[in-house]
Amino acid sequence: MKKLILASAITLALAACGDDSSSPTSSNGSQGTQGTQGAQGQASCTVSTTGNSVTVVQVMPGTGSYTSTATKYDSRYSSIKSEYVYFNDVDAASECARMQDDASEWKDGSMKVRCSGNTIYVDEVDEGDLDDYEADFRENCDNFLRRYQSSATSTSTSTTSSEFMCKVTHTDNSVTIVQSYKGEGFEETTTFYPNEDPIGVRTITFADPVVAAEECEEEKEEAAYSTNSLYNVECSSNAVIITKRVKDEDYFGLSGYIEYYNAWCKDQERRLKNGEIDMYI
Repeated sequence: MKKLILASAITLALAACGDDSSSPTSSNGSQGTQGTQGAQGQASCTVSTTGNSVTVVQVMPGTGSYTSTATKYDSRYSSIKSEYVYFNDVDAASECARMQDDASEWKDGSMKVRCSGNTIYVDEVDEGDLDDYEADFRENCDNFLRRYQSSATSTSTSTTSSEFMCKVTHTDNSVTIVQSYKGEGFEETTTFYPNEDPIGVRTITFADPVVAAEECEEEKEEAAYSTNSLYNVECSSNAVIITKRVKDEDYFGLSGYIEYYNAWCKDQERRLKNGEIDMYI
């Protein structure tokens, strides 16, 4: 059987990019995690592995998200479970029909598609090694990020100095906060979808690799025991990247998050003057 999973992933990625083949304005990578900042918020693509599985999480602010896990269950076959979340109802319905048509071609039942609202669930059985799936996922991430680019829209809060910066940007359905201080800081984007919990992507950067490693272990342990379907942690020598669904219970939607992030930056400016900077939002 051919690998259907990569073709499906590229379809969703290109839906976000259109025909624009320009390069991202910025990107960063660590152990398969990459992201680019644009007017649609934080576009990200994360690949992670375990002993018998490989997972890709792709977030496209303004369009949707794609999560897929390939799990090896014998010497020949792998099970692939994918979830597509679309921001646009028309796109969701169109892709649902297309994927169901593709599934009908596989008479052995090796591809099954289920649609619920703006979410499409795909279960596949396929031949292939995990190394091949990982290579496909990483290539897809690279292609996606090369095509994704736009400019950010700033809000009223932007505080900078020679050693400190705190800035908030937003679009119609996402908000991003970036803070840095003496080589440490974080970037967090929260993207909202109809009838779905928001998706958050946070990158924390540390000056001390030992502290980064400790934070990495803590986050991975929390992710291992979480029921959050998108909870994923990737680490490098000085950074921890966390992707997960977030509960929109405290801030009441996009406007609430924008207000909260702006208030954070203003409070950090006050803390800067008092020598009490807080590195965690």
